[in-house]
Amino acid sequence: MVPQRCVIVEDEYLVALDVEAVLQSIGVETITIATTLAQAKETIGQDGADCVLLDVSLSDGKSYDFARQLRDQGIPFGFVSGYGDTSGFPDDLADAPLLGKPFGENEITDFVLGLVGASGATGEAAKE
Repeated sequence: MVPQRCVIVEDEYLVALDVEAVLQSIGVETITIATTLAQAKETIGQDGADCVLLDVSLSDGKSYDFARQLRDQGIPFGFVSGYGDTSGFPDDLADAPLLGKPFGENEITDFVLGLVGASGATGEAAKE
C-alpha cells in the first residue's frame, strides 16, 4: 500500500528533497517536510499522516519523544539516520525501524512501503 500523506522530519534540506522526490515517484500525494520537531508536531496535529520519516538528531533536539508520541497515536514511523544501528537508542525504541544514511532510491521506497504495509494503517485511521 502506498501511503498518501507522509511527513519527512529532516533538518538537512537536500536530504529531505531527495526523499521527497522518491516519495513522489511512488505516488505519495501529500508530502510535508518539517525541519524541526516543533514543525513536525504542528503538521501531524493539523493534518495527521500515514507515515513519518524521522531523523534522530534535529536542531531542536532528539526525536525519541516524538517517536513515542507517534507510536502512541498509531502512526507508522521509522528513523532515517546516520546512526548505523539502534544500539544507542532508548530501550523502548531499540526495535524501531531504521534506515541508515546514505541510502538509495530503492532502499527508501522499500522502507516506506514496509512501514505502512507492516502497520496496516490508512490516512484516516492515522488521523483518529
